Amino acid sequence: MPIEIYASKFAAEPAERYETTERVTVAAWLRANVPSFEARENAPISVTINGQLIESGAWDAAELAPSDSVSICVEPKGSALESIFRPGPLAKLFGLGNPFAQPKAPTAPKNPGKGQDLDLARVKGNQVSLNAVIPEIAGRFKRYPDYLLPAHRYFGAPREHWIEMLLCIGKGKYDLPASRIRVGDTPIISLGEDAEFAIYQPGADLSEESAANWWHSASEVGATSTGTAGLELNATYSVAPDPDATAYGFVGFEVGIPPGAGEFPEGWAAGMIVRIEVPYPYTVVEGGASRDIIQGDLSQLAPFPGMQIEIIGDNAGFYQVETFAEGIDAPDEMTLSYVNGGAVTGLKTGSVSMGIGYAGLRYRLTAAGQYSISVDRLTDEGATDSAWPGFLALTTSGATLYLDGSTQEGAWAGPFSACPDGETTQKIEWDVMFPQGLSYISQNSGNVKTLSVTTELQYRDRDTAGEWTSIKKTYTGTTLDTIGFTELVELPEAIRPEVRMRRIGAKSTKTNYQDVVQWYGLKAQLPIKKSYEGVTVLAVRVRGGDRLASQSENLISVEPTRVLPVRNGNAWDVETPTRDIVPWVIHVAHSIGYTDDDLDMAELDRLHAIWTARGDYYDAAIESAGTVKQSLLEALQAGFADFTIDRGLIRPVRDEPRTVMEHPYTPQNMTKPLTRQFSALKPDDFDGVDVEYVDSHTWQKETVQCRLPGDAGLRVEKLKLDGVTGKTQAWRIGMRRRMEQKYRRWSYSFGTELDALNSRYLSYVPLQDDVPGYGQSAIMLSYDNGIIESSEPFDWSAGGAHVVGIRRPDGTLSGPYAATRIDDYLLSISGLDFEPDTSWSIEPPHLLFGPVNRWSYPALITSISPSGTDGASVEAVNYAPEVYAYDDATPPA
Repeated sequence: MPIEIYASKFAAEPAERYETTERVTVAAWLRANVPSFEARENAPISVTINGQLIESGAWDAAELAPSDSVSICVEPKGSALESIFRPGPLAKLFGLGNPFAQPKAPTAPKNPGKGQDLDLARVKGNQVSLNAVIPEIAGRFKRYPDYLLPAHRYFGAPREHWIEMLLCIGKGKYDLPASRIRVGDTPIISLGEDAEFAIYQPGADLSEESAANWWHSASEVGATSTGTAGLELNATYSVAPDPDATAYGFVGFEVGIPPGAGEFPEGWAAGMIVRIEVPYPYTVVEGGASRDIIQGDLSQLAPFPGMQIEIIGDNAGFYQVETFAEGIDAPDEMTLSYVNGGAVTGLKTGSVSMGIGYAGLRYRLTAAGQYSISVDRLTDEGATDSAWPGFLALTTSGATLYLDGSTQEGAWAGPFSACPDGETTQKIEWDVMFPQGLSYISQNSGNVKTLSVTTELQYRDRDTAGEWTSIKKTYTGTTLDTIGFTELVELPEAIRPEVRMRRIGAKSTKTNYQDVVQWYGLKAQLPIKKSYEGVTVLAVRVRGGDRLASQSENLISVEPTRVLPVRNGNAWDVETPTRDIVPWVIHVAHSIGYTDDDLDMAELDRLHAIWTARGDYYDAAIESAGTVKQSLLEALQAGFADFTIDRGLIRPVRDEPRTVMEHPYTPQNMTKPLTRQFSALKPDDFDGVDVEYVDSHTWQKETVQCRLPGDAGLRVEKLKLDGVTGKTQAWRIGMRRRMEQKYRRWSYSFGTELDALNSRYLSYVPLQDDVPGYGQSAIMLSYDNGIIESSEPFDWSAGGAHVVGIRRPDGTLSGPYAATRIDDYLLSISGLDFEPDTSWSIEPPHLLFGPVNRWSYPALITSISPSGTDGASVEAVNYAPEVYAYDDATPPA
């Protein structure tokens, strides 16, 4: 079966077909048929064999046989360049179709086709950017780095509140001097000992960096809706262990007390453990020598073989479920074994009242009120039983509820989970704050005296609900200023702790005592990687509190310069901090798998020398998704250039002053006559340009006005330049646009055979038509020692100097040369740079003749579109040297 080559995934039919007569690997076949083929991590093609996609890494092993169905498809490289074309075998494999791909000429920006609810790209402040594009900086640009981890706040001393942050500067390497790191508008180095920072290049080891620890803050602990900074801790008091109730109602996960039957004790709160003994009716059938059978609705028990259970009421004791059979149109049935494995017989038979549950009959309060509570069932090991269906509906006076011994103390703040679901920790940290200070004022002397307050923190494994571990701390102070303390404890093993806290001793009611204590924070250190591949990381530690306003804590800004390999002397040099356009353009192309062989390096090196000499830079922060083509266009436009694909190579084309004309187009090689169209000046034409850019001094959007002498600026074109941060560069681009408005008023169109495919986007060419008074074209019939014989009589009636241009065999223009008349068909020139061939074995040279100032229409090609397989349609604009008049000027003061 054939090997079929497709131009894209959207192509209905293959562009080419090939056959193979032997079994061969994919890589070997490509090397044999594609001279430019090389192995790449991001291959620009995909290969399928018999409908199965073959990964590029397997091409050296995967074989294709003559009987296999093989498809090779050109890939658009991650939506980047739409298609990358290159000539060669297999329709160049990387390019099927038009070898001349030309982008749109630069125009004023239009509204984007896709918006978003909030553009965070210019939001002032550090942000959490979950699942967002990792920013990448070209050149030098100010941005507020994104958080890699939650900020860690703690008290380093009673009056020192610190914040640690780990921030992502951007993808890639950067040079970042300390002077370009700011907190708010203040350089970080100006804060002295109140700020520290460290910069880590991609992949660096952060195991010794404290800011690289992930401290998860429990949202339940902290500022409250009543305006306090934390949870105020109250005095210890006893909580009644059991309700004063005569009846209870059970349904699902709720236990209620009917009206008039009593209420639950004050102080019962979520997290406490309660033992619930509630009997239900069952039937026990004697099993003889085998096990006795318990029958009834056992759905609320949800038993399974091996389940450790406890029974209260009739047949009280601890057992293990041996068998369970769910009844179908009959009661459920269950048999038991003793804990030691022996068969359970001799139970009280007949109708019985039993409460059955996991051993311990323990339940965790999830909510508590005066007349109802909600609970989760705990297993015999203390874990939450997420599969428990809840209680069967029952109202009874025979139930008993009382607190488990581990939770009989009340007035705790909490317990709260220190970790998110599914996480464990071996370190917890908590903050205690005294918002009014800690002291009392002597009524006799009026002096501030020392005062102490003791708090107790307890933790345990939430999953097992075991015994609490207590930690008591006593704080002593002699101040009326706010103070805080951060405590750390290392746990013996990784658990998901639940933590609660209380005050020991009552708060004073005296006005001269300041001893209010608040639980300000609860944090757990979670495991996290200590290296970040591909991005530069900034660790910052800043002292807040009385040294820095809180709103500045998330205003850490940086002005990094991108570090990239640079070109030097038409060769690669070491990685260097650079704002130049060309290193960024090459980096973007390399990032999707292209190599230097896919780029017109000679043209890039030429433009690099021009741009560096002029000081044209590209400074931008790419913070949203986009195509590689869009990124390249934006960067190149900062240097008056455009992006093209020319004969398979990425080639920048700069609109710049020209002196050497390329391929001439005259009636001699036109299949459709030249059409000229002039756009006359109209009253509603633009008479000015306003350019908006981000200024590198203020990092704010600025607007520079671009006006010619006499411009009133009544109707201006507005340009938005991304990547330009200098006023002079922005003004020059705006003035170039203004000169285009004024002097590029002619447009041309014509058709040729395949001649036009010799030209490129913005090729500088001479055009001719057959309008009298302008240039004439003809065929050179003979050439002898500077004397040229023309196929057409030349018109010399205009007087003055005349010139003649001559088309070389390769289609380019030679000349024009000063022409001297011999007669209407003969003229002489000197200095011809090639030997004409008029033998008609090849097409003879074309002649372009006319007055020195009107012999042709100088033009810039803007579009070449193939027409069938033997023609092309061409569009062009007039070349006007005035357009470039302000390219090296400076804006007025």
